[in-house]
Amino acid sequence: METLGSGSFIKEYEQLSALIQCSEDENASRDQVSKPSSTPASIGPKDLLDVTVARPKALKDPNQIWEDHEVTDAMDDDDVEDGREVPGYTFLYKQSVGTSETMLGMGDKDPSSNSCEDLVLRVELPGINSASEVDLDVKPTFVKLSSSKYKLSVYLPHTVDADRGKAQWDSSKHLLSLTLRIIRWHEQDGS
Repeated sequence: METLGSGSFIKEYEQLSALIQCSEDENASRDQVSKPSSTPASIGPKDLLDVTVARPKALKDPNQIWEDHEVTDAMDDDDVEDGREVPGYTFLYKQSVGTSETMLGMGDKDPSSNSCEDLVLRVELPGINSASEVDLDVKPTFVKLSSSKYKLSVYLPHTVDADRGKAQWDSSKHLLSLTLRIIRWHEQDGS
């Protein structure tokens, strides 16, 4: 067995080192070598080279709840400031209770908005003298109100039945009250 300092191992190392090292003449000849005329891309029919590759789909945000096409905002066109004032408004809740709820406390209703049947939107419109001066558009999730002086676009806190609503104008207070029936999720399913 030969040790590290023996001559045989050193000779083999020097021979291996000589094989790995290139001479300066070989480096010069490598720079002058021309590139091959045929490559893997040049093999086969030429019309395959004009293939277009579809763009990869954008990565989906894992925290995104809805896709952009699923969200339709009906109030997008109202985002433009046109100089009209936004009137003051208030949301109130209304529920019908009987004597069993008020006197005896036996009903299943409580004072929370979950037990309310109606949503009341009160809009203060000073300077408006008649309800005919106001255009009103009620949808299940939002209300648009416009006049020559005022413009209001507001989302509703609950889904409502837009067909069963009632509007009332108080000319002495210049107040428009909308009473809208709240639709609960269990009422929508029919259960």
